[in-house]
Amino acid sequence: MGSLSEGRIDEVIDRLNRERAAEAGKMQCKVCWWVYDPEKGVDEADIEPGVPFNELPDFFTCPVCGNGKESFLPFTDPEASL
Repeated sequence: MGSLSEGRIDEVIDRLNRERAAEAGKMQCKVCWWVYDPEKGVDEADIEPGVPFNELPDFFTCPVCGNGKESFLPFTDPEASL
């Protein structure tokens, strides 16, 4: 069984995160819980409404805590299950 190099693992993780982001729409920072909503964009970062999370620049950071895109998870609305 072959082993994955650290660079290859990063590529796989990045691909999986992009797939999850595309399915989720909204993404939530796992550090401060701020939610990126592509329908609203981010005024502070000059991100126009309609930009999917996957299309945000690689240097995008959470406007609340400053963590990078790798700190975001697909958002699940707790109200939706009620």
